[in-house]
Amino acid sequence: MTDKMVNGILFIIAGLGSIAVYVLLGPEGITTSGILDKGHTEKIAAYTLLTIPLAFMMTRNVERNTFIDAGLLIIVVGLSMGLVSDAINSAELGAESDSIAAAIAWTGWSSMYLGIFITGIGYLRTNLFPKWLSGLLSVASFAMFAFLAILNGEQLLNNENIVPPLWVINSLVLVILGIFTMRPKWLSWLSGLLSRAK
Repeated sequence: MTDKMVNGILFIIAGLGSIAVYVLLGPEGITTSGILDKGHTEKIAAYTLLTIPLAFMMTRNVERNTFIDAGLLIIVVGLSMGLVSDAINSAELGAESDSIAAAIAWTGWSSMYLGIFITGIGYLRTNLFPKWLSGLLSVASFAMFAFLAILNGEQLLNNENIVPPLWVINSLVLVILGIFTMRPKWLSWLSGLLSRAK
């Protein structure tokens, strides 16, 4: 298996992994009781989320610039904070631990999306992906960052129906990045055709 294939698979897992774990296996998923309890669901989802920095890091090794490097660093820091908050929350230690987890979560996850936004800006400055895809990554991740960063915890809870669509949009962009990373010949042809149409 080539590096590009592995990199593409990592992007696809980054996009679909945690959604699949929460929806298919989690206690609040499509099954009535869930296959896994909350703790195991969070743990497996965390393992799938680790593919996010791995996928971006592998792409960084193809072509480098300072925006991609800075974005990757922020992704790692934000993801670490988010995973810690999820681990605290899934331990179900009580109301105080839930408050601590919530305080950490929004800063961590918004930071991760800020890092993805900066990485997207870096991709715009390279030829790693089509410009429209790099732009889509930047716009989608900035929307998620802004929503999580601007609102406080209470406002986020009152508008919790907005987070899942933003999360799904960002996840789909990661899947598209994975597909473009693997670059089948027909996809390169289609991308070239779209570029010439402009």
